[in-house]
Amino acid sequence: MNDSSDAHPAPAVVATFADRGEAEVVAAKLHGAGLDAFVLDAVEGGIIPVDGEAGVVVAVPAHEAETARALLVETDDETDDDVEPA
Repeated sequence: MNDSSDAHPAPAVVATFADRGEAEVVAAKLHGAGLDAFVLDAVEGGIIPVDGEAGVVVAVPAHEAETARALLVETDDETDDDVEPA
């Protein structure tokens, strides 16, 4: 059995949001582009993150991060959405 971190590299955060709904929309856009995006919700016990909490993030495998960030910038340029790239 191989426990190498190379087999499962750490995910890369590509965007951060105050609420899960916005993060889910962005993750769906990335999925539609063929990327393996997922939502990580680090907001504990409330709707709005407080200082020290990461908020709700969209992450992808590290090898897809550059492509995901480029898609988010392109999407943000085409719409009035406020995507906060990480």
